[in-house]
Amino acid sequence: MKDIAVAVALYNNEKEVIEFAKGLLKQTAADRIQLLVTCNACKDVEAFKRDMAEVMPSAKVFDPGKNLGYLNGCLYGVKGSVSDYSWVMVSNTDIEFKEQDFFERAVENVSEDIWCISPDIVLSATGVHQNPFLKDRPSKKRVMIWKIAYSNYLFFRLYFKLSELKPKKPQTGVLKDSTVYAVHGSCFILSRDCVKSLLPVCKKIFMYGEELLVAEVIHENKKKALFKASVGIVHNENQVTGSIGMARKQKWFKNSFNYLTEKFFKN
Repeated sequence: MKDIAVAVALYNNEKEVIEFAKGLLKQTAADRIQLLVTCNACKDVEAFKRDMAEVMPSAKVFDPGKNLGYLNGCLYGVKGSVSDYSWVMVSNTDIEFKEQDFFERAVENVSEDIWCISPDIVLSATGVHQNPFLKDRPSKKRVMIWKIAYSNYLFFRLYFKLSELKPKKPQTGVLKDSTVYAVHGSCFILSRDCVKSLLPVCKKIFMYGEELLVAEVIHENKKKALFKASVGIVHNENQVTGSIGMARKQKWFKNSFNYLTEKFFKN
């Protein structure tokens, strides 16, 4: 029985997605895993389907005919599969699992109030740990600062230039399993109920601010996100969005944070 879905979005990185599928097949829970691939951008969808079928015949490939973004694209595949999965992992494909029993360990001994699980995510290039993304819910003031920073192109460029100057140091302390407000978007596992709550709103934002959207849906439903330091992945950070211009990114950030502030941080 395939009760765990792994949902990914393909964006002109067909070879990477194939290699990711090979990594899933090495997992001890491989028989439980259903790979769902949404083709946001693909040179030849039919050719990719043939290549994927040779590696993982059970994988399902979806072609929405346009770029749906990351979270919305991944959940498009979940919705299209018409199956009721216990857990859905939304993930980049530029990752490697540290443990062969990653999935069993990730979801074991998890209480019913946990709607999201995320592992220890380590950047291969720097050793920086990307989780926890945010330990505590940000104040309305902080969210408004983000909104202003993304509101026009000049502020946007300045904000990210200043962010680049701030050094990111590798984690030195011992990380422990803990509940957090938000987890990093490169890899997280959602409960069945969390997915159902996200489906109506995931189309409201595009590419950016998705960690906050997931966190707020969990917060709104009085559930929790779990950072599980006892399981890990290596994030190789092959950014498929690197070729996208800053002006387009600024527009997407602006639209996403306009929605987030209006929906969740207005009062």
